[in-house]
Amino acid sequence: MEYLPLFVRVAGARCVLVGGGEVAHRRLTTLLRAGARVTVVAPNVIDDVRALCRGEVALVERRFEPNDVIGAMLVVVATDDAAVNRDVHAAAVRHGILINTVDDAASSTAIFPSIIDRDPVIVAVSTGGRSPTLARRVRTWIEARLPAHFTHAAAALGRWRAQVGDRIGDVGSQRRFWDALLDDPSAQTIYEGDAVRADALIARRLMQWGESSTGFVSLVGAGPGDPALLTLKALQCLERADVVFYDNLVSKGVLDLARRDARRVYVGKRRAFHAVRQESINAMLIDAARAGECVVRLKGGDPFIFGRGGEEIETLAQHGIPFEVVPGITAALGCASYAHIPLTHRDWAQSVRFVTGNLTGDRVNLDWPELAKPDQTLVIYMGLRGLPEICRELVAHGMDPQTPAALVARGTLPGQQVIVSSLGELAEAVRDADPHGPTTVIVGRVVSLRSRLDAVASETVGRAR
Repeated sequence: MEYLPLFVRVAGARCVLVGGGEVAHRRLTTLLRAGARVTVVAPNVIDDVRALCRGEVALVERRFEPNDVIGAMLVVVATDDAAVNRDVHAAAVRHGILINTVDDAASSTAIFPSIIDRDPVIVAVSTGGRSPTLARRVRTWIEARLPAHFTHAAAALGRWRAQVGDRIGDVGSQRRFWDALLDDPSAQTIYEGDAVRADALIARRLMQWGESSTGFVSLVGAGPGDPALLTLKALQCLERADVVFYDNLVSKGVLDLARRDARRVYVGKRRAFHAVRQESINAMLIDAARAGECVVRLKGGDPFIFGRGGEEIETLAQHGIPFEVVPGITAALGCASYAHIPLTHRDWAQSVRFVTGNLTGDRVNLDWPELAKPDQTLVIYMGLRGLPEICRELVAHGMDPQTPAALVARGTLPGQQVIVSSLGELAEAVRDADPHGPTTVIVGRVVSLRSRLDAVASETVGRAR
């Protein structure tokens, strides 16, 4: 991060604007909207600039001199004279004053972002000076999605901020109060601009609130790894979480979407190493919720597909902890899609079976006769270590050794690896490839479609680019 995002109060502060053309006019307008006292220094100024030079704006019609910056909080340079720009930059740096040189990020210690103004809600977008056009496009995208009535909500919450602080005290509890208020369907009143009704709603919710209020647990599916596959509701849960308990299959990209100051607690289980027992995880969820925290239990894939989600919500229910379950794209679906392997096909696969390939001792205990049946797709989670036995048992129980099969490693993530072979030769192909990361095995005739679909997908991407 090259620039620290920072909102600076310039109301009543002296700012110097060097330049008198169209660009200077735009910068002057922005500074005046923020309440700055501006001194414009330029030998020539356009009529639009001159028209603004009254009240809090002083006009000095001459070339820039180094002492012009003394006493300023901010200096803005908007000229097309490189020599003048260098002189102003040198003077500002010498006196420790923030400087913005228009269209020259290298000569700036401060930059003007693209602004979405829903005063007092202000959103600033910056590309570090690299592409104002891109920043403007992002601004337009956000503007279309940020309702104008946010102004009313900000005003209402601002009126009550001190009272909520006095009543609740703890900062974390205050945040949970505001989140609960805004998540309530009745909160629409706050956005409508009727101050009397908005104040009545906030007062009523505040009277009902207690610091000892039980928190809430969201059991969230993090998907197979690619953050873009996270559901909108999962993202909303992460954005308001006080604490996130996450497992080994949650990607860094997904975890980075959690609220910046949320506690992150690793409770994962790696192969042959259980860092935290399930009973301890259950106890941590209960303790955090009883402390009034907004808790997210983040699980790779979907919480109810080999994720022990059922055990966790059963425990929460037994202890009276309110919870919700947010589904995620499971590894089978995500990995198959990114590998261009359809799990069902009208002619080749009328059903799909999900099983785990965990070793118990040195054995994989599965219903092999059922799994070896034709016209189905078999998806095996956590089957890397037991793959040789899995392949042997399927063939021994009647599955054709020429059946197409694939192992997907690090599915949906950068560096995804797809190893395709026949069932009889898959274990050897995987051993030679030595894949790393989470793996998913797919067995069935649908795997044979991958080469054809992969080629078409690559051609489509090439055309799109």
